[in-house]
Amino acid sequence: MHIQITKHRLVLILLGALLTMIALMLLVRLPGMVGGEPEGVTVEEKDGVYTLTDIADFAKGSFTLLPGPTYYPNILLTPETVGTASPVSIEQYDALRAEYLSQRFVIKLPDTSGVYALTFNLSGRHALRVYVNGKLAGQGGQPGTTKQDTKIWENNLTCYASPQNGEIDVLLQLAQFYHYRSGARLADLTIQSAAPLFSDGLSSETNGFFIMGALIGAAALLLCIYLLLSHTKATLYFALACLAMALRECIQSQAWTYFPVLSGNTSFMLEYLSVVLLTIFLTLYLGQYVVGRFLHAVQYTAIMGSLIYGVCVLFGDSVFYTSILIYYQILLVLCIVPGIAGLFWTMRRPNREQAAALYGIAVFYLSAISDILLYNNVFGYQHPKLPISEISMLLFVLAQTISLFLMNNRVLASAQQAEQKLAAENEALEALSRLKTEFLGNVSHELKTPLTVMSGYAQTTKQLAERPGELDGGEVSRRMKLISSEAERLSLMVGQVLDITRMEEGRMAMEKRRCHIDEIIHEAVETHYPMLNKNANRLEIHIEPGLPAVSADPARISQVIINLISNAVRFTENGLITISAKREGGDTVVCVADTGAGISAERLPHLFERYYHKEKSGGGQNTGTGLGLYICRHIVEQHGGKVWIKSQEGIGTSVFFSLPIP
Repeated sequence: MHIQITKHRLVLILLGALLTMIALMLLVRLPGMVGGEPEGVTVEEKDGVYTLTDIADFAKGSFTLLPGPTYYPNILLTPETVGTASPVSIEQYDALRAEYLSQRFVIKLPDTSGVYALTFNLSGRHALRVYVNGKLAGQGGQPGTTKQDTKIWENNLTCYASPQNGEIDVLLQLAQFYHYRSGARLADLTIQSAAPLFSDGLSSETNGFFIMGALIGAAALLLCIYLLLSHTKATLYFALACLAMALRECIQSQAWTYFPVLSGNTSFMLEYLSVVLLTIFLTLYLGQYVVGRFLHAVQYTAIMGSLIYGVCVLFGDSVFYTSILIYYQILLVLCIVPGIAGLFWTMRRPNREQAAALYGIAVFYLSAISDILLYNNVFGYQHPKLPISEISMLLFVLAQTISLFLMNNRVLASAQQAEQKLAAENEALEALSRLKTEFLGNVSHELKTPLTVMSGYAQTTKQLAERPGELDGGEVSRRMKLISSEAERLSLMVGQVLDITRMEEGRMAMEKRRCHIDEIIHEAVETHYPMLNKNANRLEIHIEPGLPAVSADPARISQVIINLISNAVRFTENGLITISAKREGGDTVVCVADTGAGISAERLPHLFERYYHKEKSGGGQNTGTGLGLYICRHIVEQHGGKVWIKSQEGIGTSVFFSLPIP
């Protein structure tokens, strides 16, 4: 069942996004379709006057006054100069481009004592100034006759006025130098009673503040996660994308007008720059899911195109960067459509964090498509066109935030596991370093001891040789045997160090042949007896008669026996060391036992470890390099056998190893 859900998860995500988009459409647009919208009436000019005297109750609706048949291009009329200019027919508007113009609305009203709200609506952002009945009533930005003198504002302006003698005479100045093809547009005027009216919702500025707050809150939360916890780049990129969305919402909702530090000209530039920043940061954020050359090419193209356009916005003239906006939009469409399709294909079997991200992306883009169709009247929707992109943008941010939470939890869990593993490895390395330090100290001491003995006996023997009359052949022979024994001991220690290197590199070869264990034992003892005859111990050998031959490397098995006897000698004084061999089942078992100090139970499991710390022997001697038992176990296991130890403190130790009988 789980496999089937995972396989079809992408389909479920797209279906859920579609249902979410439909729910948003119903939530936002259904109230206006069912009822409750104030009645709106469009009024046209007749003989230079908008007549509203027949309206019985002004408080029940609003009235839109369309531009009259004439206007005043390339002139900013004032109440003092209104009689000196001649109007131009509106039919020449398209042919006669004007960066600044004036309009006049003469309105006759039934109520001569009321206060009316006048709202001027435009396509695009302008600088506006309004005179009502000869007095300045409102201003947005600063209209001028040159671009340097003009400071643009928003695309609407509301002011309040009372009629004089039943008439409101409105003079409107407009200027727009910033867009390459717009020029100054003609405004519609909406008039309604200024008495308190029922509001269907929050103003665009208030909505903007709420959405900005949510976006900035999400950005702050993600930045805290990035700085304090995970340091994942995707978290940083999406936090910056949220800030870019907050900036764009601030401009588009007109909330920027409440910030005196922002001028209209700066806000115009920021409106275009916010698109660039949002594109770059979202592309970088989605880059975590990019796989393959095609998607990487789309990603780099979108980023480079946005950077180039951003430079044009920052350092170019507004007329220039608005003129090339269409090419930037085409580039984004060419990147976004295949890029999003590629992401969905790449993550067609998404995990939990990818599922959350894909859901948010799907809701956002389906809502954007819905709004585009809405504004093009594809649905035949006659009520006020209420977009759902703003709400879907919040859902997009929420979905991506959840995705980042899931990703950061995974990253933090992985980091904690890696940290624990690293701590364990560091601890092991520190322990190994300590063991190697001890090993080098032991080796130095072990090498020094036989060298000192050899040097001492060689010097005294030389002195005897220099006195021919006193030369004692037996004494010289005894000393030479001791020198030979210490040389053998030195050779064994050097051989152990070399064996470790061979074992680690896998170069310790076993030259097996058919041989008898009793011969190996006797030969090893005879060869190394001077070295083994220490601490006044007795050595006994007990071998079961008729032991079958084994397949082994005699030199390596002899090395094992010598190491075990050497260890027994070190920990035994005035005691007995016994070497025995017998058959047990399909194996020949060899045992080296002593009556020495014994080994504590807690140390037994670690004796076969490399460089394991050894204590002083019963006679106070150093216990060797710590490599002997480690090498013995390796040699025996390479022969298919095993090694084990039995010991009791104060009684003695027995070390066993087995060799299989072929």
